[in-house]
Amino acid sequence: MYGMHFAFADKFKYINYMKRHRIMVIGSNVTTVQRVSGHCLKQNAEVFPYYSIPTLEEIALFAPDVLVLCLPISGKFHHQLLQPCILWSEQLMNGNSPLATTFTELSACLNKFL
Repeated sequence: MYGMHFAFADKFKYINYMKRHRIMVIGSNVTTVQRVSGHCLKQNAEVFPYYSIPTLEEIALFAPDVLVLCLPISGKFHHQLLQPCILWSEQLMNGNSPLATTFTELSACLNKFL
């Protein structure tokens, strides 16, 4: 009986270790969202692509660990979010560099948040 307790505890630790992180990729450009989602899948994560601006309730349903916002995103959508966000753009926005412009930078950001 005592040995079974440790076996269960080890199995529980393994299951928690193997828990896949959830990434929600949001954007209006379908091609960009698909490309970024494909890269996120390589991170061994559950990925939910969303091809418009979701409501906060829709985000809560998926319960992502991190959001990747494919710019441009209309309004101040990212200011109302509670989850960590990574801004993705292949172009400079207003003369400033976004947080991630290459898949290498995106991977580094994902590793920081996950």
